[in-house]
Formats: sequence, structure tokens, C-alpha cells
Amino acid sequence: MRLLTASGFLICAILGAAGCTDSAKNTDSVNQRDVIRRGNIEPAETLDPALAEQVHTFNILIDLYEGLVAEAADGQIVPGVAESWSVSEDGLVYTFKLRAAARWSNGERLIANDFVNGLRRVASSSTPSGFAFLLEPIVNFARVKSGDLPVTDLGVSAIDESTLAIRLSKPTGYFLGVLAMPIAFPLYGDGSNQLHFQEPRKFIGNGAYVLAEHSIGGPSRLKRNDLYWEAHSVEISEVVYFPVVDEVAELNMYRSGELDITASIPPNHIAIARKENPDEIRIAPSLALYYLAFDLTEPPFDNIELRQALSIAIDREQLTALLGRGEQPAFGIVPEGVANYRGPKYAWQSATQEERHDIARELYEFAGYTAKNPLRMKLTYDVGSIHEQVALAVSAMWKEVLGVETELDKKEWKYFLDTRENRSAWQVMRFSWFGDYNDATTFSDIFYSASAQNLPRYANAEYDRLISDATVQTNIAKRAVLLQQAEQLLLDDYPIAPLYFYVSKHMVKPYVIGFEGNILDRHPSKYLRFERR
Repeated sequence: MRLLTASGFLICAILGAAGCTDSAKNTDSVNQRDVIRRGNIEPAETLDPALAEQVHTFNILIDLYEGLVAEAADGQIVPGVAESWSVSEDGLVYTFKLRAAARWSNGERLIANDFVNGLRRVASSSTPSGFAFLLEPIVNFARVKSGDLPVTDLGVSAIDESTLAIRLSKPTGYFLGVLAMPIAFPLYGDGSNQLHFQEPRKFIGNGAYVLAEHSIGGPSRLKRNDLYWEAHSVEISEVVYFPVVDEVAELNMYRSGELDITASIPPNHIAIARKENPDEIRIAPSLALYYLAFDLTEPPFDNIELRQALSIAIDREQLTALLGRGEQPAFGIVPEGVANYRGPKYAWQSATQEERHDIARELYEFAGYTAKNPLRMKLTYDVGSIHEQVALAVSAMWKEVLGVETELDKKEWKYFLDTRENRSAWQVMRFSWFGDYNDATTFSDIFYSASAQNLPRYANAEYDRLISDATVQTNIAKRAVLLQQAEQLLLDDYPIAPLYFYVSKHMVKPYVIGFEGNILDRHPSKYLRFERR
């Protein structure tokens, strides 16, 4: 712990980019083999769709399987195994019509009961599925998962071989997005093959590709599935996923021509990549928010003018530029690109930085603080270079603009989490939220007064009402309006200071066509192809 007194000059000195001078040039020629090579962060922990929890595993699974619905290259929901579907007027019953051409990779027809089996397996109390909670809207899910009811009581049923019905306990606007995830993939037969998800010779899937080679810790090689219902549009014949934990090593593989797409970019190489290979760097908004939470339960942060002053004094554009990682300044809680939603922003966002500072100073004085009587406060964060940089930068901005004296309270991760529950131990705390699905509610729900994730303990009855009304609203446009009104209330109350949205970062060879940035950062290989020369 220590008091920080810094100036804007010190911010720059602290956060100046520690640039790498690697100037290797990309001299790759077009890969002519119809084999695309992709970096994948880490080895897949499992290829069992019900148990998968990591992004790098999802990358492989969305090539090997397909759900009732799928995600387009831009992340939008499109028909998958289901060629069409309907939703009841009350939003509680989803009925899907399966494609007659849908097949498993062994040639057997894919039927509605395969989805019943898959969903029942995830809901079973014996299946430790980390993402099972996303299926909670399905009738009886919670009681089945707890073991109080048999899986046959889950609200899913095969009306006939080509028709599936899913009954929900409440309208859920994002439910189709959940059905595109691995937890909602079909299960072949009676599930007896579930021990063979990672064995290429015994693998049976229904996606655009089948498993050809796989080993723990090694590359995973996929081959085009000629029995996939849309195989005629899949141009890449093979996909190889290389698990490369070290980002610099991955970038070196890309530069040497061993990879066509990277899973990420080392933060301190982004500026260089932008200079040397501007057409190959792909940065897109991601479903994640970095923010500061104010403890609203006790002074001094029960004072809204003080919270406003501190939030407005933060130069988000300068902060993200100094971090140099490609993140985008946040003036709301929902990132750009979320489906069926465009959120409000702070009224002062259009003001110049000088005008923002003037507003912040007026609010600071209105809250009772001056240069002779400065706010003395504590900012709590966890160990990590990025969190340290953010804390130093924000504290310096508060000092320079308002004269705030900030005590920096850095904690190891375990103690940081313990501190969250002890409200007397912190005043302002940094945190991040990574959305689970492509919908605004993955962010707005965490500030519902009863939410366990409501770090600032924000409580606004009107906000809660709007969120509740949006939950049961089946009209997409009307639902969006309710969520926009709720977010505007949240912004006006300043329980948090959003700082930036995370972004996805990839290097993509210029001859790779079809790679589109999207909020979920998922890129099925079936949409990719090579430019022909």
C-alpha cells in the first residue's frame, strides 16, 4: 500500500509502450494445400461438448458439431441442423424443424431425439458441465440438475423424428444463442459413444469437419465431412489447430509461415504489427468489460456527485492508448456489436477532454472537496501488470485533474476475491465481466439488486423493474428499448466507472478470406477459404 502522487507526465513515463523491436517481415506465399493452420492458445481439455468450458476447446467443437442453430461468420444466429423454427406467442415454446439432409458423419440420419439426449445429458446431475446453467430457462432444469427429478422430466421432447420442442419456464430473449453453444449439441445414439469424443477412429460428429488426429497437448487435425448437409460450400479440406501457449512463440510461427491465423497477439507487439502488417491485424470488440466499482453502501461513495467527478475525470482514450493493447474506451456497460442492441452513452462523451475536466472539478467541489481538503481514498486491485498499469494511470489522472490522494491496495488473487466480500476493506475496486452469451442482459443482469455479481451493491427499484419487464418481453424491439432505459438509469447513477471493453486480437494471412470479427470471437472454419491466384 502506498500513496500515489503523480502527474500526467508520470503516467506516460510509467505506461510508455515497452516496444519490441522485432522487424521480421512476412514473406509467406499463399498456402496452396487447402490446409488451414490455426493457433489455439492451449490444448483442448476435452472434446466432449457437454464438458467443454474453454474458448480454445469451443474453437474445435464448432467445427466438429452443429447445433439446432449456428453462428454466421459475423456472429449472427443462423439456421443450423434446424432449417426453421417458431416461438409461441408467450415466448415459452420453441419448435424446431430439422433438415432432412442432416446426417451424422457415419451416414446415419440425425433425428430430434439426438438433441433430446444431448440436452438431457447436460441437465443430468451426474454430468459436471460448467456451462449447464445457461440451460436453466428450460422447464424443470434446476430440479433435474439437482437430482430431484429424472432427466425425462426436462422440458424437451421429440414430437417426431424431424420436430423438436423445447419448453421454457420464462421468456428468454437470448435462448437461441445458447442453442448454438456446445452444451446444446446433439448426442449420437444412446450416448454410448461418449467415451470416444477424442478418438479419431471412433469419432462421430455432425459438423463441417470430422476428427482425423488428436493427442493430449498436441495438434488437432480435422478433415472435411463430406456428409455434412452443407458440405458443398466448405472449401477448406483440412484444419489443423496448434495449441501454442506462449503468444510470442505463436507470433513467430505466424511470421515464419507455420500458421495462417493466430489465436492472439502479444500486447507489446500490437503497435509493431500495425506498422509492419496493417492488413493482417484483426481487432474487434469482445464480450467483456473492465470497470471500477464504487462501494455504495457507505461514505464517501454514497455521494453521487463524487462518483460522477471521479468517473468523468478519467481520460479513457488516453488510458487505452497508453495500455497499447487495442482495447476500446467504454462509455457504457454493453460493447458495440451485441445482437439486437445499441446502448446509450454518457451525455458528456461528446465533450472535449478539457470540458470533461471542468465538469469533473465542479462536481468534486459540489461534493465537498477542494485542493485544501482533498479526497483520500483507496483503490483495490489484484496482482497483474495490466491491473497495476490501470491503477497507476487512473490514480494519476485523479490527482492531476482533481487533487485526489489515492492509496493503491494491491492484493494476490485469492486475497483479492476475499476482499470483495469484506466491504469495509475496500472503497473502489477494479473488476472485469466476461459475458456468457451474445445479449445485452449478460451485462445488465449483474447490476440487478439481488445479483450475486452486483459488486457495488447497486439498488434501484426502477432499474430492477425494467430488467424484469425486459425478461418477459418477446418483442425484440420493445425488449431493446427496456434494456436501453435500464442502462441509461445505471449510467446516470454511476455505481461503476466503465473503463474499456476488451477486444479480440488475431493475425490473419492476407490470402485467408472469410475471417470476420465478431463479438463472440468465434470463427468456424467452414466460412474460411484461400484466395486463388
